This record gives sequence, structure tokens and C-alpha cells, in this order.
Amino acid sequence: MDPGFLGELVATYSYFVLAPAVFIFGPMVSLVAGVLLRLEVIAIVPTVLALAAGELASDILWYWLGRKYGETFVERYGRYFGITRSSVAYAKDLFSRHHDLIIFTSKITSGLGFGAVIMFTAGLSRVPFRRYMMLNIAGQFLWTAAMLSIGYFLGHIYLRVGDALEKMALFALVIIIIVSLIGFARYMRSVLMQS
Repeated sequence: MDPGFLGELVATYSYFVLAPAVFIFGPMVSLVAGVLLRLEVIAIVPTVLALAAGELASDILWYWLGRKYGETFVERYGRYFGITRSSVAYAKDLFSRHHDLIIFTSKITSGLGFGAVIMFTAGLSRVPFRRYMMLNIAGQFLWTAAMLSIGYFLGHIYLRVGDALEKMALFALVIIIIVSLIGFARYMRSVLMQS
């Protein structure tokens, strides 16, 4: 297959793929998009809009699930996850007092692995949807800019590295960093679940 044709396919259909991909796979898609930006395969404005649309759609879904089914979920399955009525009451109280800070911080840190849980809890706690979306949109553009910047930087390094062995070592380093971040997020989740 002609590499020019393949590049044209990616450039043409990438924006339609980015939104559902980030919806399903999360921030890793933003990093890859940053690399593609550096390689000049895609353009910045439609990329940012597609990534933001995908992540915000995910946030809306989690909020809606929490608002509509949160109480039922806690009643039926909460005991399997260590969720009690008192922990739900505590979370609701926390959200009623600090929902702006919790939602915005969660968004710009991608929830440190708790993004979906926090958005679900926002719905369960009945945070006003308009306020919820304003905070999410503000945090989303900061988060997307950060992820694209990191990916762009990695793409820049990739272009600078000439030797194939160096490229493989750089790829291995990126994989190690990603796995480490995922492991750290899981560790933080387990520590927070125990407290």
C-alpha cells in the first residue's frame, strides 16, 4: 500500500475516529494525537474539538448513569464494592460543599484513575448539570492541551532520534512510563479505597 495513500486516509478519517476512541480508551488517544500533530498528519483545531467531544461525552454518560441509577446501584451492588449508605452520605456531603473543586481537579488530573467514579458520584449527588458541564469544559481544554503537548514533545523526540535502536529504546521508555503511571493510579486507588 502506498504510504501517501495511508497518510491521506489517516488525515481524512482521524477526526471521526478520535472522539469514539478517546471515549473508549481515554487519555492515551490524546498522547497519540499529539504525536500525529507533530508528524503533521492531523490539524490542531479539529483534533482538540474531537478529543474534547469524546471525553465530555464520556463524562456526560457517567454523570447521567450516576443521577439516574446511582441510588439503585448502591442499594443492589454497593456491598460488593464496599459502598455503604454512610459512605454515600459522606460523598454527597463532600460534593455539596466542594463540588466545584472536586470536579475541576478531577478533570485536569483525569481523576488519577477515578474519573468515572467521580463523575458518577457527581450525578448521584445531584450536582447541577449546568455547573457540572461548565467545570468539565474548563478542565477538559486544559487536560487536552496538556496531553497533546506531551504527545507533541514525544513526537518531536521521535523525529530527532535517527538510529532504529534509539527509536526502539525511546518506544520502550514511553511504554514503561505509561505502565508506571497506570500502576501508580491503581496504587492510589487502592490506598484511597482502604481509607
